[in-house]
Amino acid sequence: MPPKPFENPNRRTFIMISRIPLLLVTVFVLLSPSARAAAVEAKADVDWPEFLARHDLVWDSVPTVWHEGAFVGNGLVGAMIYSDGTNALQWDVGRSDVIDNALRIAIGKFVLVPAEKTTGGSMRLDLWNAEARGVVGAKPSGIEWRSYTHADRPLTVIEYSGRPAKFVFEHLPSLPARAVYQNTPVPDNERNFDPTFGETAGVNWCLQKFKRGGGYVVAWGERPLSSGRAFYFTVDFMSDKVPADQVTTAKAVGDVQAAIKGRPQDLQRTHRDWWHDFYPKSFLSIPDTRMESFYWIQMYKLAAGTRADRPALDLMGPWFRSTPWARIWWNLNIQLTYWPVYAANRLDLGESFTRMIDNNITNLINNVPVEWRHDSAAIGRSASYDCIRPVNGREGNENGDLTWGLHNYWLQYRYSGDERMLRERLYPILKRSVGFYLHLLKPGADGKLHLPRAISPEYPEQAPDTNYDLSLLRWGLETLLAANKRLKLNDPLAAKWTETLEKLTPFPVDPDTGYMIGAGVPYKQSHRHFSHLMMIYPLHVVDPESPQDKPLIVKSLAHWHSLPSALRGYSYTGGGAISAWVGNNNEIVPMLDKFLEFREGKGGTRYNIKANTMYTEAGPVIETPLAGAATIHEMVLQSWSMDPFGTHIRVFPAVPDSWKDVSFDKLRAEGAFEVSAVRRDGKTKFVQIKSLAGAPCRVRTGLEDPVASGSRIFEVKNGKDHNGLPLTTIDLRKGETVLLMSGKEKLASRDRVVEPVPAQPDRLNFYGSPKP
Repeated sequence: MPPKPFENPNRRTFIMISRIPLLLVTVFVLLSPSARAAAVEAKADVDWPEFLARHDLVWDSVPTVWHEGAFVGNGLVGAMIYSDGTNALQWDVGRSDVIDNALRIAIGKFVLVPAEKTTGGSMRLDLWNAEARGVVGAKPSGIEWRSYTHADRPLTVIEYSGRPAKFVFEHLPSLPARAVYQNTPVPDNERNFDPTFGETAGVNWCLQKFKRGGGYVVAWGERPLSSGRAFYFTVDFMSDKVPADQVTTAKAVGDVQAAIKGRPQDLQRTHRDWWHDFYPKSFLSIPDTRMESFYWIQMYKLAAGTRADRPALDLMGPWFRSTPWARIWWNLNIQLTYWPVYAANRLDLGESFTRMIDNNITNLINNVPVEWRHDSAAIGRSASYDCIRPVNGREGNENGDLTWGLHNYWLQYRYSGDERMLRERLYPILKRSVGFYLHLLKPGADGKLHLPRAISPEYPEQAPDTNYDLSLLRWGLETLLAANKRLKLNDPLAAKWTETLEKLTPFPVDPDTGYMIGAGVPYKQSHRHFSHLMMIYPLHVVDPESPQDKPLIVKSLAHWHSLPSALRGYSYTGGGAISAWVGNNNEIVPMLDKFLEFREGKGGTRYNIKANTMYTEAGPVIETPLAGAATIHEMVLQSWSMDPFGTHIRVFPAVPDSWKDVSFDKLRAEGAFEVSAVRRDGKTKFVQIKSLAGAPCRVRTGLEDPVASGSRIFEVKNGKDHNGLPLTTIDLRKGETVLLMSGKEKLASRDRVVEPVPAQPDRLNFYGSPKP
């Protein structure tokens, strides 16, 4: 018989699960027919416009730098809105896939030019409606405006009224971003053609062709409104597969003409409908209003930055700024960027990453030496959307970046429960990624298999047997073996994978400081990356809850953060996540405070997270704030398991003592569960779980003697897991919902409602204008 959904035949898992009955003190809680008839469910009660309004970014003056501006976007095109200090207001034009020679490049900006000099103003970024609005100058004599990038169409809308004004497009040279950032001269023979400007049927355009082929078009036009005017602009792009002489203005001009001829209210309605459907897919409220605001701005940023059918979210998304990071970085950045989509139940956004991999399998294969292409694939440190970046397999490489990227693909599968994704898409490329590693292994005098000297991102000293590589290889082998058994593939390589696991050298450990960078290289200088701790987070190759592994994990984390000089934003998000997994609940918020607040450094005080929640290290690096949202998830809901196909939901696993009230609705757990829960006065009131794929439901609820309510009589078993920690199992089937409550407390109907936690008045609308 085929395995039941999410039933794992892996030997290690079978042994683990087989222990559980020995530990369980089984209690069957069977609801009577009358109780079944009175079964109830928890519901969310959220006034979304009001709730998100408390998190809108608000500026009491017009921002003058990119990292303090208002940003709008639809996963492809967008704009950053601010003043450069010399003009009244500008919209930096962005489109994520505008690249030349595999590098993102600048496009230009639209500048609002009032007929008379105007100074001052204010702004607001309305999250619920995904639009920015404000006034240039002072009311009532200023210029009032509002702007949004349409949710579906490649169109940015600006409506304005008041004093006479016009918009002017200022083109920026199409030069390599790193050269511009470093002020490096670009030889004339490497410069692109000069742009050409024109007008077609009332629509203005700028045509920029690239010497290598392809190019882009910016088009714009306007129309009168009953009060004021509406201005529209768009960007069309053609890749270098299109000869430069075939790059035309037709589509861009047509998009603007359609907007001019259409009804403005229809544009607004369809735009808002998309966003109003997006937000309620999940809900989270915590008692730290500043952190809550930060979280919801990241949800907005994700959907403004990428979509399932649009480019993967690189370091900038559709908000270009001068930068040395004009590509996708595979040794941390792209992975952290996508972490929050899974638990936030916004898996469609994660598909832009998995589809990028699916569409470039041939390039990933061609990245490895010719003699290995029959069974291998890899990618180097950075690449464009085509995933072209060769890895030669010699010493000094950074070898595990594709495997780490595929861990994100694995999370996409685990949270979705899509078995076809695993079989047809993920398994074949993961097999090749591990195959690349197998070519690197060599037997040592100790009888173990070893990896060559390599880079542990981004530590300055190389080492053989880096923990980065060993963690990823071990995770990849264990996952392939489990998937092979689950899918009944009888893969002929399974015996080799098993033998490799048995012979693979252990993780290098220093008895005093914990996990090392690699063999012979201890962690001895401050380092922002947690590459040497990958076996802990995010791979959970070692068990943060076990008496054997936990002390070493705690020691390693403490030593990593004991050398703080080079720590950066994601050092604190990663440290916070590891703290959440080992149960150091009261250490997480202080780490996130360091991440969110300013710190003293060379040149004075600087913010890790900027006033608009963007983050920069030389240039924009979007992954760090998004990783912060993922760490908040780890505090309220975890679902990792030592078994690749196991299910172990943990509700409020790392909430600090100071967070007495927390609520969330339809967050997602591994195994494809939607989970809702409420904590009040420091106590869990209920946990509600819906199964989307029929995986075994095992949960640590925090409830005393949990009982179940639902559409039928459920079998509930309260016992302990293999570490002796509380575990409740429920015979929940696909499509069913169960409400778990304490058997010692009767809940009133109002207690079964998920609603916002009361806000801290002094932290409302914390972002926008810089706050002390």
